[in-house]
Amino acid sequence: MTASHLRAPRLRRRSFLGGLGLGLGALCLPSLLPRGARAEPPGPVKRLLMLMTEHGTVYQNWRMRPGNLPEDTDWETPLGALGESEFSEILRPLHGFRDRLLVLDGVGMATGHMTGINEHEEGHATCLTGTLAQPVDGGVALAAGPSIDQIVAGAVAEPGQIASLQVSHGSWAYSYDPSGKALPWITDPWQLYSKLFPNGPVDPNEPPDDLKTIRNRQSSVVALVREQYHALAPKMSGEDKLKVEQHRDLLHSLGQQLENLANIVCEAPAEPDGGPPWEDPQFYFHRAQVFTTLTTLALSCDLTRVAVLAFSGLRNEHVSAPPGDLHNDYAHQASSDPTAMQVMTNYHKIHAEDFKNILAALDAVPSENGTLLDDTLVVWGNELCTGEHSMNQWPIVMAGATNHFKTGRYVRWAQKNIIKGTWGDEPQGPPHNRLLVSIARAMGADVDQVGETSVTLKGDTQLPTTGELDRLT
Repeated sequence: MTASHLRAPRLRRRSFLGGLGLGLGALCLPSLLPRGARAEPPGPVKRLLMLMTEHGTVYQNWRMRPGNLPEDTDWETPLGALGESEFSEILRPLHGFRDRLLVLDGVGMATGHMTGINEHEEGHATCLTGTLAQPVDGGVALAAGPSIDQIVAGAVAEPGQIASLQVSHGSWAYSYDPSGKALPWITDPWQLYSKLFPNGPVDPNEPPDDLKTIRNRQSSVVALVREQYHALAPKMSGEDKLKVEQHRDLLHSLGQQLENLANIVCEAPAEPDGGPPWEDPQFYFHRAQVFTTLTTLALSCDLTRVAVLAFSGLRNEHVSAPPGDLHNDYAHQASSDPTAMQVMTNYHKIHAEDFKNILAALDAVPSENGTLLDDTLVVWGNELCTGEHSMNQWPIVMAGATNHFKTGRYVRWAQKNIIKGTWGDEPQGPPHNRLLVSIARAMGADVDQVGETSVTLKGDTQLPTTGELDRLT
């Protein structure tokens, strides 16, 4: 059977977005096919979209072992020939996209096993940076370097674009700047909309109100303040001068963004409505849909080429959980208690549906290379490997980027490296730093390391973590 026969059904763009009921008006994503006077860059534009979720996974219900393939050797198997019932319970929602998936089983987060602090903090700080977590007194640990989204943004963003989007329901950080400082989240749909469309929807027949007047003057205000900083800088010295110059340069970048966003080709949709209140179980799903739709629009309009979506906030009623705390009472017991195992399996199945919805939205946008999904590397990751805080088998699903990686496969690495940790040794597969290097290089970043250059094995020998991960192409 050919890949074309396995391609998930194509949704009509207007039908898909209109059916979400997001209060976004007649939102229609643009085609990325060449048209008229609009100048498209040669070949597909490289884009990266990360979906990050929490509490690891229920590995027993995430992994797949068709034909009882072994645990102690490396192997791979094609996904295209597997029926829906042969997919694991957690990954089953993704069956329709199986020819576009690359499921990675056995990659280890060695850098998250070595520092001996709270594993959630370790995981957030290391999963996208490959660095060792830096403890913070009275606060959440930070990273020691940039996250992969920022490395890629530095390689693909152009002047005037939003370098990267960080969007979340509310989560600890995953994205870090080169100094290891956590980047802030956009947590409100209207805030995201305003960042993408600072001038709002255009109606030539509508008289300007105060908000539109303010929006129209943003660029001139930014330019005026930038000129003041520029005039002040020569009068300063030392650290004060550096700070003034940094503010001036940031304002220059902001001015370029505002000018670029004010002249986008895409038609701005109506502003999103408020949606249901937090107490309503639909609150989570509404926000997930708005964030997915607006992020897809941002990528398809080339407003940005890099985005991180962190989905959290699922509650007991979403996952059929008895009374109790999802974190302490269920995630921590997911490998040993049958009730906890099913609760957290339900939890991760919802996030698999979230991932499927992201793929469907991207696949609804035509491009020269097929669809926007073909031109975008989409990665679903986590801050832990399991709810019990293990770091040895990071649950990674990648999709799209068909010109970079060989998709339609399930790839398994055996746990052959015994990583030395403060709280005990742990068998792992290849270090996840090498996957981060592969992602960076696929997007055009000329790097050979992301984060640490080696990790410590049992016996105090060093395992290199540089270079690309094998078996991805």
